[in-house]
Amino acid sequence: MSNKGDIIALVPGASGWEIWEGPPPSGFLRKEVTQAERAGELGNLGATDLVMFFPVKDATVMPFKTTTSDESLFAELAQMHSERMGIRADPGAGQLIDEFVIEKGEESAVLATVVLRSPVEGDLPVRSPKEFDYSPRAYSFSGDGIAVWKEFSHWVFAFYQDGKMLYAQSTSNDQEQPDEALLRDIKLAIVQLSFQGISFTPKDVRVWHPAGELGEAGALGHAFGFHASVGRRPDPVMSKVPSKLLPADVHAERRAAAKRRQITGALGIAAALVLGFLGWGGWTLWRDIRATNALTAEAAAVQPEADAFNAHKSRWAELGPLVDEEQWPVETLFRITRCIAPGSRVRLREAQVSNNELRIKGQCDQAPPIGALSLAINKSDQLRRFKFNAAPPSNTAKGWEFTIEGTVPQEQQ
Repeated sequence: MSNKGDIIALVPGASGWEIWEGPPPSGFLRKEVTQAERAGELGNLGATDLVMFFPVKDATVMPFKTTTSDESLFAELAQMHSERMGIRADPGAGQLIDEFVIEKGEESAVLATVVLRSPVEGDLPVRSPKEFDYSPRAYSFSGDGIAVWKEFSHWVFAFYQDGKMLYAQSTSNDQEQPDEALLRDIKLAIVQLSFQGISFTPKDVRVWHPAGELGEAGALGHAFGFHASVGRRPDPVMSKVPSKLLPADVHAERRAAAKRRQITGALGIAAALVLGFLGWGGWTLWRDIRATNALTAEAAAVQPEADAFNAHKSRWAELGPLVDEEQWPVETLFRITRCIAPGSRVRLREAQVSNNELRIKGQCDQAPPIGALSLAINKSDQLRRFKFNAAPPSNTAKGWEFTIEGTVPQEQQ
């Protein structure tokens, strides 16, 4: 982002999107507080450069510890870690994954992987931003600690290590003050970090309350052995380490703009060739041939890297049934059984499950629980790989019998 002139920053606020404006080195001044919860509803954003900070709920943060300090491997390690955790960034939706170095030693490093969910219509402003980032990275925090604030009426929290965002999570908690449920979510997140070999001990807890100093810390007041501070949320600033996040429609728009510039340039060259063909025809042809040869040489130089990447993707896909729990038949069957409502008396009699297909048969004394099971399976986030087809249940002497079939679409296999 250029340091010349003001820019506009879109920041998720306590009740709606906030519009800030100012020069990046000096920080921003709040221009407007809206009630809009979708960036596509915002208008009057001016004509200056635009930066958008995605809210906490729009991404999943997965810190982990590497066994190498080679930064050239960090992006691939972050990709593999997110896939092992069951989170896949849609490759057709732009650059939705980024990794940030939190701590680096001689033989290891701690990375925070941020995976953005694919934006849907209305999630992005009408005028495409020049840059994107993640809202917890917009706020200054010194040392190791926890920050809690509200975005769109719900509490969110972030862990900071040495002033860098280590972890962030949104909640469904909309209480006026931080309560015991929010405290449990925070403590559970600290335990989950330990499973990744990351020890996090907060030395500071800050409640950035919508009411500022008039708010209360609630259950967080002395939960960690010291007094939690209460105040207003800091003004947003641009991070010193830029983010690589870039959703697909913005990426496509930039490609289209680049193509338009190429076409315009090509038309200009063509006009020059027509005007100067007699004197410069030979020289232009020689220049084009040289440029073509240079581009051909550059393409040949990167071809081995492209081949290696494609081979890696192919090998990883082959190992999917072994290393990806999403493809384990036993795990799939377990997730199906979790969709059965307690006390519904639905019984599974037969199950044929592979990594890409499944077929289950069962029975029940009544028909409604069967419909509820079919609806729960179709709505389950843990079974979204499959496309299900369920025939109407049939009434027999033994009760209502049903069959549910599911297949993974060919493009996802």
